[in-house]
Amino acid sequence: MILFLSVFALVFTSCSSDNDDDAPIDPLVGTWKYYKFFENGVEQTVSDCESEETFVFNSDGTFEYSYFEEDTDGNCELEEFISSTWSNDGDGFYTQYIEGDVATQELIFEDNTFYFEDFYDNGTPDDTSDDITYKDVFIRQ
Repeated sequence: MILFLSVFALVFTSCSSDNDDDAPIDPLVGTWKYYKFFENGVEQTVSDCESEETFVFNSDGTFEYSYFEEDTDGNCELEEFISSTWSNDGDGFYTQYIEGDVATQELIFEDNTFYFEDFYDNGTPDDTSDDITYKDVFIRQ
């Protein structure tokens, strides 16, 4: 009986872990490229240069963002690079902390993509004809 308890205790302690290696990885962790863009539900053309826009979200809560723009000669150039931190606030909401600013956005994950939506209100309550809903879609690399 003592031998059984000793073996059980040895197996139990060798299987336990104090680290989070088995913790689920956040679905945002990884590299994401700009994939699709919708304006009021209509897919718009994404240029080759725009499709270079990239987020790299790391499991340690850091991220890098690269934004590209086409110059007057038609060359794709890095316009902006940000390295900062992010957090998962739960219920699909994520926050980015960039140079003292805080931006929280709901992200919707579908298959190997995520998207977020923004709404532009023209400010005229009686005229919604130029209100716009934007949907930006990123695909996992």
